Amino acid sequence: MKRIFVVLILVVMGDCFSAPQSSSQAAQTSQKTLLPPDIVNYFKGDWAGKGKFASGKDIESDFSFVPELEGQCIVVRQKERPPNTFEFVALWSVDSISKDVVMLLASNHDSGARIFRSHGWQGGTIVFQSVPELRALWALERFTFERESTAIFHATYEFSRDNGKTWQVGDRQTFTKQPSH
Repeated sequence: MKRIFVVLILVVMGDCFSAPQSSSQAAQTSQKTLLPPDIVNYFKGDWAGKGKFASGKDIESDFSFVPELEGQCIVVRQKERPPNTFEFVALWSVDSISKDVVMLLASNHDSGARIFRSHGWQGGTIVFQSVPELRALWALERFTFERESTAIFHATYEFSRDNGKTWQVGDRQTFTKQPSH
């Protein structure tokens, strides 16, 4: 699992590991691969969330967003609080060709790695949808982050078993930014 995650990080962030370049080439590359600063600045830090599964059962979890590689990516960790056990580690970065924001995600429960794409902020919302090339075996997935204020966002997890024709909510939570340590 670790080997797959490392290989996928290298593929997603290929420009980060390329041969040395002239200063003008390096400036162009960094402009191409930087994660939009408004995404980095909004999410960085720790967030605590509460919400409901589609079944009505309560859920609580924590997010941590840590900028890395001089703004080229954010390492995201999400972990549900007991009695729930789901957690994932993700890397948000930018596709140097399409300029889409991408999320490479690996999770527990033998779920494997998945890649999601987003067009970044659209109004106050970022939607990451899984891609057919690397997705969960059982469904397409979608994460929607809706900005309510500088210190509150809503996250919705959805899945589709019919290739995106219909979507079912898995859970929805409201996250509040935690004070810096």
